[in-house]
Amino acid sequence: MLDIARNVFAGLGLCAALAAPACAQYRTELSTGWGNDNTRLLRLGVARDWQQTWFTDGNWQLSGHWLAEIGYWNSDERNHQNDNLWEVALTPVLRLAPKATTGLRPYLEAGVGGHLLSETRIGERKLSTAWQFGSHIGTGVNCGQFAIGYRFQHLSNASIKRPNDGIDFHMLTASMAF
Repeated sequence: MLDIARNVFAGLGLCAALAAPACAQYRTELSTGWGNDNTRLLRLGVARDWQQTWFTDGNWQLSGHWLAEIGYWNSDERNHQNDNLWEVALTPVLRLAPKATTGLRPYLEAGVGGHLLSETRIGERKLSTAWQFGSHIGTGVNCGQFAIGYRFQHLSNASIKRPNDGIDFHMLTASMAF
């Protein structure tokens, strides 16, 4: 998994070198995290800003973006059915941040989206359906075209089918605007 992360970072660096930074309506994002049943994840995403802001009277504003991701999960909880899976996700995200465009700028974010999983079991966890809803809250800091952050995410099938074990993740994120 470390080799995958190294290759993804190298790819992000290449994208940054080739991209025009003036545009800044797209971001690449790399997330890594850990969850229930010794499950680890690695996600690569692309975010596209909505180019719309709300509540702009003060020093802060609310904005949003679409976040499309591809992810890989791996569990150390050995079973005979499945220790890893792939996912594809699309999430609309709202972000509260200062209007300033320079310096360190903290942010808060929240999103709810859909995740399609390649398997319905990871470790000892039975997710029952390949379709999962993912909700997250997060915080972080922007500095120029780079950002780092933390997210807490819960995925479950919203009781579409039982059992609905769901899974929680703690994630660290790094993103770069281009």
